[in-house]
Amino acid sequence: MPNRHIPTETKVHAMEECLQLANVEETANRYGVHPNAIYYWFDNKIKANLGVILTNETPGPKPQPQPAKEGSKAESEERPTKCDKCGGTRIWKNGTYQVINWVWLLTIGWLVGLQWVVIQRYRCAQCGHELVSNEQRRQAEARRAWWQQVCRLIGLSRFKLGLSVRKTRVLIAFQYGRSVSVGFIQRQTQWIGQRAQSALERLNHCRQKVARFLLFDETFPELGRRAYRLGVVICEYGLIRSVRALRRKARDIPAQLREVVVGHYQPRFFLTDLEVTYGKYKEQAGLESQHLPETVHLRRQIIRLFDDAVREVTVDVLKSLPYKARKKQRTLKQRLLRKRLRPFLQTALRAFAPGNESVCTLMLEGVVSQLQDSDLIIQTASVQRLAKRLNRFVKKHGPAIDTLLELAVNEGTPTTTNSLESKNGIFKPFSLIAKSFRLKTGQKFFAGVALMENFDVKERGVHKGTSAIQRAGISLDDLGATDFFSAVGLGKPQISLAVFT
Repeated sequence: MPNRHIPTETKVHAMEECLQLANVEETANRYGVHPNAIYYWFDNKIKANLGVILTNETPGPKPQPQPAKEGSKAESEERPTKCDKCGGTRIWKNGTYQVINWVWLLTIGWLVGLQWVVIQRYRCAQCGHELVSNEQRRQAEARRAWWQQVCRLIGLSRFKLGLSVRKTRVLIAFQYGRSVSVGFIQRQTQWIGQRAQSALERLNHCRQKVARFLLFDETFPELGRRAYRLGVVICEYGLIRSVRALRRKARDIPAQLREVVVGHYQPRFFLTDLEVTYGKYKEQAGLESQHLPETVHLRRQIIRLFDDAVREVTVDVLKSLPYKARKKQRTLKQRLLRKRLRPFLQTALRAFAPGNESVCTLMLEGVVSQLQDSDLIIQTASVQRLAKRLNRFVKKHGPAIDTLLELAVNEGTPTTTNSLESKNGIFKPFSLIAKSFRLKTGQKFFAGVALMENFDVKERGVHKGTSAIQRAGISLDDLGATDFFSAVGLGKPQISLAVFT
C-alpha cells in the first residue's frame, strides 16, 4: 500500500496540540534551568521550524558530494547571449569535451606535465550553429603558439646544432613536457629546408653593398647514397649565396653560376682553387668575371711541392744492408734535406706577405734560381724536379699572381680563403645527417644550414657582433625577414594577454 500524502499544515496543527507544556517548572528544576528558557525554546525554535521539519522529502539517504577532480569541470563562463550567425537568442548547452590545457603546456608544461581542461560547447537552437567560447579561443591560440615554438626548436636543433631526429625528439620532450613524432620532425625539416632555399634565391635580388668577388669551392668527400658533392658560392663578406648538389660537374656548376650572378650581385672577379676546369665552367655559364686563383691555394701548392721533394728523395745504398738500416738512412737524408729546404720555402711564402706585392714574382723566381744553384744545395733528383715544377708554377700563375696582389693593394682583394674553407668546415658535421637524404632533399637541408649561418651573429673573431647579412648590407625590407625563423615562416608567435588571464 503506497504512503498516503498528508499535507504539511495538518501535520503542524496535530503536533502543536500534542506538544503541551505540562509540568514545565518541575522539568526546569530537575535540569537546573529557568522555566522561561524552556518557553523561549518552544516558541522561537520548535514552533517556528515545524513546517521545515515536517516537509515531505525523497526517501533514502541524501547523496554525498563527490570531491572535484582537477580539470574535470569546465571553467565557469557566461553563456553566449546571441548567435553570431543568425542572431538568435536561444543558446543551448551541447555537451563537454576534454582537451590538453595548452596554456599550461606553453608556460609551465615542462614542470607539471600534461594537464586537461573541459570545454563547454554551445549551439544555437534556431540555426544549429556551434558557438566558440572564450575558453576555446584561449586554448586554440595557445595551441598554435606551442606548435610554433616546437617548429622553431626543430629548426634550431637540425640546422644549427646538427642533432639527429631522435635527439631532437628527446630535446622537445624535455623542454615542453610533450613529445612529437619522428615523422613530424622529418617533414618539418624538409619544409624548413625548402623555405630556406627560396630565401637564398631571393638574396641576389635584394639591395646590398657592392660585391666584387665570387668565391667558389666544392665539399669533399662525396655525400649521400647517390654520391654527390656540394657546390658553395660566397662573396667577400662571407655571405653564402648558393649551395647546390653536384653530380655532373660540367652541367651543374655552370647552372649554379648562372643562377647566382643575377640581380644586384654582379661580381668582377671569380676566385677558385687551382682546378683547371673552373675557368671553362665560367665561360660556359657566360660570366664576364676575371678568373683568378686564391692566395691560400697558391701557398698550399708551393708547400706541397716542397713536401713532394722531401718525400721522393732516394738513397744509394748496398742491397746487402737490411731493410731497417736502409729505411733509417733514407729518413736521415729526408730530415737533412727538409732542413736545407726550409729557408727556401720560407722565402717563397714570404713573397705573398703584405708589402711584397710588387716583388712577389721576382722572389719566387729567385727561389727557383737558388734551387738550381749547386753551391747552395745538393742537386738530388727530387730537388731538380722541385726546381722544374716551381719554375713551371711561376710561369703559369705569375700574371694571375701579379693581378691578384695588385688588386689587394688597390681594392682590398680577399687574399685568403679562410672564409670559404670555414664554410666547408661548417657543412662537414651536417654531412652525416645529409647522407640519409636524397639528392634534392639534401640540397634543401644544406640550404637551411647556409641560411642559418648567414644570420648567425659571431661572438668572437674579426667579425664579432655582426652577421654575414649585416656585413653584405642586404636590405631586410627586400628580403622580407629579419632573422632565420622569419625567413622560413616561423616568426615569433603573436600571443594576446587574454590567453594567460
